Amino acid sequence: MRAAAVLVAVAVLLIGSGTTSASPRPSHLQLVAHPDDDMLFMSPDVPLAIRSGARVATVFLTAGESDVQPPAGYAADRQAGARAAFAAMAGVADEWSRTALALPGGRWAEVQQLRRRPGVSLVFLGLPDDNDPASRHALSRLWRDPAHRVRTVLATGSVAPASSHDRTSVIAALVRVREEFAPTLVRTQDPRPDPRYQQHWGGAHDHPDHLATARFAEAALRGTVVPLLHYRDYNTADAPPNLPQRVVADKRAVFARYAAHDPLVGLGEPYAAWLSAMRLRRPWGTRWVTTGRHAHVRGKRLVLAEPGEESVVDTPGFTPREGSVAFVDPGRMVVQDRETGAVWLKEHDRPWFPLGAPPPRHPGVDLGPPSAASVRGRVVVAVRDAGGGVSVRDGRGWCRLGGTDIGDEVSTVVTSAGEAHVLAASRAGMLHWRLTEPGCGELVPSDEHPVGGIAAAGGHVAFRNATGEVVVLAEEAGWKRVRTLDADAITDPAIAPGPVLAFRNADGLLEVHRPGARAVLGPVEGRPALSPDGDQAAALTGDGLIRTFPVP
Repeated sequence: MRAAAVLVAVAVLLIGSGTTSASPRPSHLQLVAHPDDDMLFMSPDVPLAIRSGARVATVFLTAGESDVQPPAGYAADRQAGARAAFAAMAGVADEWSRTALALPGGRWAEVQQLRRRPGVSLVFLGLPDDNDPASRHALSRLWRDPAHRVRTVLATGSVAPASSHDRTSVIAALVRVREEFAPTLVRTQDPRPDPRYQQHWGGAHDHPDHLATARFAEAALRGTVVPLLHYRDYNTADAPPNLPQRVVADKRAVFARYAAHDPLVGLGEPYAAWLSAMRLRRPWGTRWVTTGRHAHVRGKRLVLAEPGEESVVDTPGFTPREGSVAFVDPGRMVVQDRETGAVWLKEHDRPWFPLGAPPPRHPGVDLGPPSAASVRGRVVVAVRDAGGGVSVRDGRGWCRLGGTDIGDEVSTVVTSAGEAHVLAASRAGMLHWRLTEPGCGELVPSDEHPVGGIAAAGGHVAFRNATGEVVVLAEEAGWKRVRTLDADAITDPAIAPGPVLAFRNADGLLEVHRPGARAVLGPVEGRPALSPDGDQAAALTGDGLIRTFPVP
């Protein structure tokens, strides 16, 4: 038992801040339901990983045969489409080797490896598609019912024998694949789609195979500290497009290579909407970095990283949610409960204090991550509530500001006069409230249209627009535009006083702008954060580490 505890501690250190010199070779693993899911919903992240030289493998849990006859032929067509698309991402000839991978219990999967880029692999488990009339809802039933069993669907030309699977064997198969590819970063789909959208899918609010795949992925990674990123699927069409045009053009070109083999898809709607966006299910905010430290959640534990050391922060009474850490200042932070979304406050060495969750309560609806600020000594917290609007809490309890169609993230900023302002993006545009006393808040007029999270600091706010530009508004200009960067940003920005701006650009690189200066600091994953003084940027990197970058 003591040896196991030491191994866990070392793993947390290596996966944490990136201050150690030991850096594993980047290896990225995607776990998706169908042969087009990663190129629709995880691009440009997947092609950027391939271009960076990382080892990249995608596991397709189902054969994707749907109700097309013959199923073996359509499954083979979809495999051919995936091969063509991945060869295009890698920029090499569409030539692959095919082998059978032995799985626990005498089961098999097929591995296809790109000959001229052997670090790029596709893995086909061949489980039946949800719409296969011979095995309706197979993947969902496997997840729900441990006794349910299904036979794999072999694509024409498959080199792997047929197998029979139950829930336990699917998880074991994914664990075996995880061991084979030793990922430093894993991507999967959305296990809890927002019920505000995709009503025609019923209670699933998305393709049932997407949900089941994400849940199997979580089960296969249980007990590890490998970063797991969840991506939104069909409901990206229910939010504004958020990718620059040159990225969309590349994404469409790759998908066209796939579509040449799949007669049921195309480049028109709804595919055009999916090809114009990429959104994480629980995007990290920008407040998880503060002066001299940062905090993040890995493996259901809250990790605090300081120069040269890391520690696990106890969270008695709740399990912290990934991406929900927000510092108020260096001595205070808020974190959400993984299951309920309730917010907890940690002040210096005091015990955690429960701030609760705002009404209304809707089962199955996740609250957005918290944002927090200190206003005249008291902590003000804002979240996207279960009704799709914005709620705030100070010492008097929760108050609902309004809104019905807010994205995941909400931001708080304190003005030069000591007033708290709350900002959020909806499909209709930016909502901006000034908190009032003794009331809750009043709207500040705005005609801006952010496409994602809004960052705020030092009298400025910043966000992306639909063309990938980064827009900066200033308090001193009456919250009007003072700067627009032609940035080709593929993440929402971070901001620090100055203003200093940081974002991930279309090449997957961390880009930082100070007044009159620009620096490109290296490849990163997801949205970066900035320290309060703007001297340090931090981001997850492809080797699974959180790294800090001095801002020149």
